[in-house]
Amino acid sequence: MDCYYLVASLPYLEFGQAPPFDGNEFLQRCAGIIDDAKLQEVASVLNGRIGECESGFGCDLVSAETQLRNAVVRIRASKKGVDPRAFLREHSAFRSWVEKMVVDAFTRENPREREMALDHARWQIADELTGVESFTFGKILAFAAKLRILIRWSKMERDKGAESVEKFILDSGMENTDE
Repeated sequence: MDCYYLVASLPYLEFGQAPPFDGNEFLQRCAGIIDDAKLQEVASVLNGRIGECESGFGCDLVSAETQLRNAVVRIRASKKGVDPRAFLREHSAFRSWVEKMVVDAFTRENPREREMALDHARWQIADELTGVESFTFGKILAFAAKLRILIRWSKMERDKGAESVEKFILDSGMENTDE
């Protein structure tokens, strides 16, 4: 299905920038242009429920995300001395560059930077999966996947993060008792 008008009307997204609009506005832009089943698939991607996707692009996205998560599992299991096999999930295609990006992400000592590197890998997955497709439904789903990443990071505020850490420390009884 070609979606010339919708794809042509979408703004360019850049990793790390503020989202141009929220998920609801994107769904409103899609409504009436794509059918209800495809609109539901876009909503699933925006809400992080890619397992509900049925299109070719959606299935490829699920496979790539599964590979990324498997790579994370293998690294974390290795650090804990645990056999990862029980936690691995099957996926269709194998992309060596996804494995490399996950390994690179885990070289970061800062958890925020590690998470950002993993989301950057997800961003590149969306780009790779669309390939040379320009005005297809896959391009719309890739946009939704990227928009989800931008929205996620825009919601993370430094002050709220510091408050969460402080609350965790106080709630867990880890506060400084030297005073």
